[in-house]
Amino acid sequence: MNPLAPAVQVDVVDDNLVVRMRGLDMLVAFRRTLKIPADHVRGVVVQPRDRLPQIGFYFPGIAVPGVLVAGAFGFGDDRSFWHVRRAELLLRVECHPGAEFRRLVLQVPDPTALAGRLRPRLGSYVPPESV
Repeated sequence: MNPLAPAVQVDVVDDNLVVRMRGLDMLVAFRRTLKIPADHVRGVVVQPRDRLPQIGFYFPGIAVPGVLVAGAFGFGDDRSFWHVRRAELLLRVECHPGAEFRRLVLQVPDPTALAGRLRPRLGSYVPPESV
């Protein structure tokens, strides 16, 4: 395993999107597991890092530009969860209003393959052109 890649596992279990962090990634993300009901998810998309929304204020989270972004960012309806190191192509999970997070942005080994596996259960998300 690449030591610079986050140890993140993403799957749909029963009717939930489950994101598990392992090893040191649990510490930097301030979470071990995220469990989002599938009906709270609008869809998934693979996006280049430079096309993603800004992270905003973090609490609790860590942001070291160009190195690591991990944890919860923003407040209220703009709250998001990031777990990204240096990858340029990322998995974005967009959620409905009222969900714990507005979006999840995750670095996974093969975001395109994972998105293809998740879309039948969670749907596809088309982001607006002006992000």
